[in-house]
Amino acid sequence: MALASKGIFVVGAKRTPFCKYGGSLRELPASQAFAAAAKDALNSGNLNPTLVDSTVVGNVNFLSQCDGGKTPRYCGIYAGVSIDKPALGVNKACGSGLQAVLAGITEILTGSADVCLTGGTELMSSLPILVRNVRFGTTLGSTYHFEDHIKKRFLDSYTGLSLEKMAENIAVKYNISREMSDDFALKSYLKWKAGQESKHFNDELTSLKVILRKKEVLVDRDELTEVNITSDNMAKSLPLLEDGAVVTSLNSSVPADGAAALVLANEATIKRNNLIPLARVSGWATVGVDPLETGLAAVPAVKKLLQVTDTDIDSVDLFEVNETFAAQVLATVTELKIDDSKVNVNGGALVLGNPVAATGARMAVHLVHHMNHIKAKRAIAVSSCGGGQGVAVMFEAI
Repeated sequence: MALASKGIFVVGAKRTPFCKYGGSLRELPASQAFAAAAKDALNSGNLNPTLVDSTVVGNVNFLSQCDGGKTPRYCGIYAGVSIDKPALGVNKACGSGLQAVLAGITEILTGSADVCLTGGTELMSSLPILVRNVRFGTTLGSTYHFEDHIKKRFLDSYTGLSLEKMAENIAVKYNISREMSDDFALKSYLKWKAGQESKHFNDELTSLKVILRKKEVLVDRDELTEVNITSDNMAKSLPLLEDGAVVTSLNSSVPADGAAALVLANEATIKRNNLIPLARVSGWATVGVDPLETGLAAVPAVKKLLQVTDTDIDSVDLFEVNETFAAQVLATVTELKIDDSKVNVNGGALVLGNPVAATGARMAVHLVHHMNHIKAKRAIAVSSCGGGQGVAVMFEAI
């Protein structure tokens, strides 16, 4: 699927701080994390939540949340959306947040909505520990095996490989060394750190108060797993796989908690309510690839997007590429022949962590704000998704 468009606008975009696994957001329902960002996005765009016609939210691990499978519905209700307005959940692994944006766009284009609240939310801290094959009884003396979704590297049922192994294979295919991956990851951290210190993220961040250990805590900035990354500790980090040489815990993303929200509206709504949009959605594309090439799906997604919008890649000022692994991004940049100075200019998931369904939405939120900061004309957010899929969205200045 791919399409060029001229009539869809982003009128508000906010995200929560992204917090480390087991950190300040760990006891918050995913729906309430999203609602905090959504309320701020609506308020910043001067849009009353009662004008929202539909809520579309990416959420992958919905069954582990206290909301069960109803997380997207409660995202809208907690944000102030009218009870009689529907909600939809989207699961496309790391591309869920971006796909939720596309689903909202589709509702507007088809005329079923004028305004859509979209984005993604994921509290990885709430992922369960599993005990299999005990529900219907066990034999006397059986041993129970606990499986931690966070720590265990699950083998993909189709490829028979873990994501880490697929990233190692990409590194081998593109001659990406450990040093190259470490250097990219370190730069991601330093770019984020510079942005944090200069308060560059203030326009996109929303603060929220949470109860942690029975005390109220203000969460108003990103909370990292690694707070002081240097070239020395990058070099000392061991490979994640016994037969691996490139992928380490410091040049790959780690689980995190967070949410991001974007409010979309058609041109009639913009004019009727005298709104000032942040950006226009000018096109998008989704693709499928061999699951063995999962980490490279961003490449055909961007190519398809450029084709359908009749855009030259050199005319794109900014790229946000999901940083699941440094090797994956380096391969994407190589294949697309992108000027790397345009890529993830303020860091990415390698430093912020990866709350799966929220990551793509965070990239979009950051892009529409950063475009305005530097007066950029055009930007693309793109994510490779587990299972061999890619989703890309283009934003343009008003």
